Amino acid sequence: MRRYLLVDDDTIFNFLHTEVIKTVDDSAQIDLFNSSMEGLEFLKEALEDKHPMPNFLFLDIRMPEMDGFEYLDELMKFPIEKFKDLRIYVLSSSLAERDKEKSLSYPIVTGFIEKTLTIEKLKGIIETYPM
Repeated sequence: MRRYLLVDDDTIFNFLHTEVIKTVDDSAQIDLFNSSMEGLEFLKEALEDKHPMPNFLFLDIRMPEMDGFEYLDELMKFPIEKFKDLRIYVLSSSLAERDKEKSLSYPIVTGFIEKTLTIEKLKGIIETYPM
């Protein structure tokens, strides 16, 4: 069973991405947060072994409480080896090359995906990182 964490303040995108994940991976465990602060707390707890670590994190950049870059900055305070089994994808509607470059500059980020997460994109990710 794969575990997915969605952190995006847009409820419509969370709904769409949840449906894509369920379509591709019917045994998926999905945790989603409209609040970046709550999503960060959830992941910090996983990093502290308080509950299972997700296999995939799909993180939006533009959020009101804390943006995706601030979220990643907080994660970088943990030892990098804590992220060995977590694939972090920045999932954004931003078309700015600087956002993509900045996202990929974090050593814990696996990739940058333009919204919307599609069945084809998710299948490609899962095929790259089989369980």
